[in-house]
Amino acid sequence: MTQSLSPSPLPLWLDWVLSATPSGLLLLDAESNIVFANKWFLLRARVSVDEIVGRGVRDVFAVLQGSHFERALVKAMRSGFPALLSQTLHPSPFPLYAPAATAVSDNLLRQSIHIVPMGPTDAAAAGQRYILIQIADVSPTVARERLLKAHADRMSDLVHIDALTGIGNRRFFDESISAELRAASRTGTSLGLVMLDIDQFKQFNDLYGHPAGDRCLRAVADVVKTVCRRPRDLVARYGGEELAAILPDTDDVGAAQVARDILQKLRDLGLQHEDNLGRSIVTASAGVYAGVPQSGDSADVVVGHADQALYAAKNAGRDRVYCFDAGRQEAVPG
Repeated sequence: MTQSLSPSPLPLWLDWVLSATPSGLLLLDAESNIVFANKWFLLRARVSVDEIVGRGVRDVFAVLQGSHFERALVKAMRSGFPALLSQTLHPSPFPLYAPAATAVSDNLLRQSIHIVPMGPTDAAAAGQRYILIQIADVSPTVARERLLKAHADRMSDLVHIDALTGIGNRRFFDESISAELRAASRTGTSLGLVMLDIDQFKQFNDLYGHPAGDRCLRAVADVVKTVCRRPRDLVARYGGEELAAILPDTDDVGAAQVARDILQKLRDLGLQHEDNLGRSIVTASAGVYAGVPQSGDSADVVVGHADQALYAAKNAGRDRVYCFDAGRQEAVPG
């Protein structure tokens, strides 16, 4: 028969030490019954001593049954070796809450748990092996790490965003086109690329000024974003007045249609441009390439094909779509 620790009151100094300890302390006997819990734990578990002492830890906290904590506890009791449960791998096993939390704003404390079995000598003297459960509230650390991650993510986003238009920048484009090429090559799916150039943009700047030119670029970028709205569509400012749209899982017919939609919506916008070869509104030219990438295809090759089609569109009079025909190795009207 196992013996239990005496439930007699603790000396005042020891009670004070255990109460002032800024972590939870839970002592279990060899049958996993709760022998002692300090005030830190009782307050956050919202239980009293009478409710839990003498009862099995799994009976008091039913959520522990079948949990990783239960498996770690059994293993520690059998082996005599301590175990550590981190918040990252084994989130919040005990139902512990901040003392100030309300029923509406209850959030489990993030917990780091150390399971410490009594050593053989002490266990022999005590007549059984007791287990000390130490629980640290790591909520502030988790919150800080999340904040730092969010900040890092934000900084990473800023590195890839064009400050003027709010779409991806050249670095974003270069990284994205390479990644999408690899993905399309692995899956054997078609990748579309649309390169856009605002017609007579230098003349627009000369006529209306650079602030108006900036507004024009933002307006065109908004049009491209409106058309390329699928979750995996990627839009970027390639450089100067040239924009690009990367279209995963899109064949040549689909990519050409996207390009035509962009040019039409831009015409519908009706931005004034009196020095645009007699058109009086802002327009753009588009070059399209789409196909299933081959193993040897690089981003330079794909961009080169779309660029070739773009220059053909400009040379043919602008405000139109040309597509690169891989079979004929030349650009054709799209």
